[in-house]
Amino acid sequence: MKQLDMEFKSENGKTKHMRLNYAAQTLAETTVKTAMQTIADLKMFEVEACNPYALPIKAQYVERTVTPIFGGEDAEKADATE
Repeated sequence: MKQLDMEFKSENGKTKHMRLNYAAQTLAETTVKTAMQTIADLKMFEVEACNPYALPIKAQYVERTVTPIFGGEDAEKADATE
């Protein structure tokens, strides 16, 4: 599954990410920029008078690959049959 990773700069200069698991996979650049700017303008996540999502920086899709080393369902089944 791909995540939409939106990166912002906070009012105190720190980088902050907002990651969405169930975002459409074909969003246009202008759509995402507009949504990020709306998030910044609303200041709805403001903490102690600091907006953590003050300035939109970039957005990207991130896909994570998990490669098991040991354990999991197959190992549990093998343990049960021994």
